[in-house]
Amino acid sequence: MAQSISIIEYKALQALFFLEQIAKSGSNFFAVQCFTDSFASACRSITFSMQSVMGNIDNFKEWYATKQDILKNDKLAQFFNAYRVASIHIGDTVVRAGSIATDNDGKRIMQYYFIPIPDVQNVPDEDVLSICRTYFTTLLGLVYNAFENFRYQLDDRWYYTEDNFHRIGKSIEDAEEDLGFPRGWTAVDSGFSESERWRVLRQTQTMGYHLNPVFQSYLGKMITGPDERTEQ
Repeated sequence: MAQSISIIEYKALQALFFLEQIAKSGSNFFAVQCFTDSFASACRSITFSMQSVMGNIDNFKEWYATKQDILKNDKLAQFFNAYRVASIHIGDTVVRAGSIATDNDGKRIMQYYFIPIPDVQNVPDEDVLSICRTYFTTLLGLVYNAFENFRYQLDDRWYYTEDNFHRIGKSIEDAEEDLGFPRGWTAVDSGFSESERWRVLRQTQTMGYHLNPVFQSYLGKMITGPDERTEQ
């Protein structure tokens, strides 16, 4: 399999953590500034980690190049890149204004806004939390598409399938050995067919994506495993 996808998942969950802290900061203006600065930095790390983890996967570079072109023309991506540079390399922030608003239930809430600075001239008009949620959803969609498109290389549930191992010229005995078991481990006194042996391996030794609950929450979809699809 490719280098551990837990690195990508960690960076995505880190960005989500900072996003949630922005929402919880209430009237603490300094906290909102700190968490939004950190959110911008963590978001950039998501794409860095994707390139590092997936760089050696066949066809990934070509796939990612098309996504990079889209991001380069995305106004929010341009903004957050400029914001991150100003925050990390200069020490400045564009989170500089706040106001009291009323939500749909009549509750008074604090909202914060980006204000242009010399190094970041173009800023979004919407409030900080809304903009950050929108950008996080965009990046999460990118991760989802990568995880789905390259699931045989990234998702252990799909990696340990009969079709995938036949494709790479290996057998179920190779899979057993790869997972630290004796060759033929799933066949000993089991009477299982080969497809049943593969299922035993997946059900006892694989985990799938830790980001699936986040995909479901923000994108309304998740990546199911081969056995789940069989059962549907």
